[in-house]
Amino acid sequence: MSTDNRLTARQAAAEQTKQKLLAAAVAEFSQRPYDEVTVGGIARAAGVAHGLVSHHFQGKQGAYVAAVDAVYGQMRTADDADLAVEAVGDRLRQRFHRFLTFVAANPDTALNLVLASGRDDAFAARREYSISVVAGWLNLPADNAAVTVALAAFADAAEGLAAEWLRSGRTFTVDAMTEAFLALLAGALRSAQALDPSLDARPALALL
Repeated sequence: MSTDNRLTARQAAAEQTKQKLLAAAVAEFSQRPYDEVTVGGIARAAGVAHGLVSHHFQGKQGAYVAAVDAVYGQMRTADDADLAVEAVGDRLRQRFHRFLTFVAANPDTALNLVLASGRDDAFAARREYSISVVAGWLNLPADNAAVTVALAAFADAAEGLAAEWLRSGRTFTVDAMTEAFLALLAGALRSAQALDPSLDARPALALL
């Protein structure tokens, strides 16, 4: 076997190990809070040596970030289909509905990975991305301080509502929760206008 072939086989094996560890990390962090997950537990779940977690992810925090990225990647793929919907209100409704459908189907993952933000800078980047998407769809200036603050507050409120919904046994339907998200967003837009009277939120509200 040539050197190139040996390297290729070794790289393929390393990637396979990394994917096993990633799947194990998603499962471990989905099933229990961050503080209860251990590097050893991730390694055992993947069936690999303890040290490989540090080798591939630089430890527990890196494995956590990779697990969160993997889950958000799944949701981002679904969100991309929303771009084919023309009406902004329908686009937002579809985006929220798919998010809520995902968290309803994966409550442990949602509570421990999706709705447990704030552990690293990557969460801030995801939040900024989501805010910029919503602001763009509503034709709002994403660099306006009032818009940024109000949409960040909306994101906090929506995530909090989703978390309580899951913890309470999903008393309400996904459709009802979707409309509640839209109501929270409308309230956030009115708050932005109250913060910055020069901002006219009426066109954005009309799009909802």
